[in-house]
Amino acid sequence: MADWSQLPKDLLQLISQKLNNHFYILRFRSVCSTWRLSIPKPHNHFPLKLPHFSRRNKLYNHIIFLIKPPATPNQQSLYRPWLVRISPTSSGKFNLWHPLGVHYITQLPSDLRVLDFNQLSVFNIEEIYIRGESYPNSSTTRFYHYDRSLATFQREQILDIVTSHRNSKEMVMFRCGGNGLTKIPNVSSFYQGMCIFKGRPCVTYQNGRTVMIGSDLSVDLVAEPVFGDELNGDIYIMVENESELLLVHNYEEDYDSDDDYDEYEPIDVFRLDQKEKKWLKLENLGDTVLFLGQGYSFAISASDLGLDNGNFVIYCNYNHNEIRVFPLDQHRTFLLSDYPDYFKLFWPPPEWIASRCM
Repeated sequence: MADWSQLPKDLLQLISQKLNNHFYILRFRSVCSTWRLSIPKPHNHFPLKLPHFSRRNKLYNHIIFLIKPPATPNQQSLYRPWLVRISPTSSGKFNLWHPLGVHYITQLPSDLRVLDFNQLSVFNIEEIYIRGESYPNSSTTRFYHYDRSLATFQREQILDIVTSHRNSKEMVMFRCGGNGLTKIPNVSSFYQGMCIFKGRPCVTYQNGRTVMIGSDLSVDLVAEPVFGDELNGDIYIMVENESELLLVHNYEEDYDSDDDYDEYEPIDVFRLDQKEKKWLKLENLGDTVLFLGQGYSFAISASDLGLDNGNFVIYCNYNHNEIRVFPLDQHRTFLLSDYPDYFKLFWPPPEWIASRCM
């Protein structure tokens, strides 16, 4: 049997260069002392202070993880995976968050004192970058004023960060190692959604017009408008799903009773026709499940979640302080508790995790 600890140093370095995630590099170095000595400890850029912001001037990164159950013959169907959001702290530790909420998970269940990620099958689903501020006397970063931001990377080197400068109503770019913010021409901060598509920042507006920002600050049209220009309280979120770009239109929520709300059809999903530069309405997502947080989003296949059916949009309704499920084929929303298999994805951690982290 091969001795993995004896791999050549140059080969280990080549492998580590494929790991464009701070968390994965830490796991790589923890395999054995030889691997740890071959690869330097990654530099954690976060929280990163942005210049010329009087408030909300720090950028934090969070990672959405899917922790899969062990492949045990004839028993895997008894286990469920777990979705969790993790943010590294300046002390080298990690905070746990609900993947779709703003709430910091203060402690693990009593039978799970520590999470040993070397004993778990952990998959990086999405990295999100959130501009905000924490209370100065707090030892955690759980008190956020959320603003959407984007960061693009090449391995461990930050290339640029795109965010909105609320004081000047402009969209700006901050380059790592630079001294200031650069205005992005022809892009207003009155955007509705932001995401990374094909490695570059994309911004969509109230009417669905979508543009892509280049590293040279160029702005290229991605999609023509699909909605009217009237202002409303609707929510627009873009989601990169493999090689496709999706746009989720969540209509304004102003219903006080669950009865009225359940009869409402609040969500449309569109797919980008890249050649024609048009948004095409979808009637079915197939195996895909879309998860929408506050200013961020991600997509996972139902099969990766260990579930039979996809075609769902799961989102946090902040007006009602609850998580909702929207099946595209039923045209109404439900509480997450109405779908027990999806409800169990979030909290608490499944029992099998405790047995593997003892």
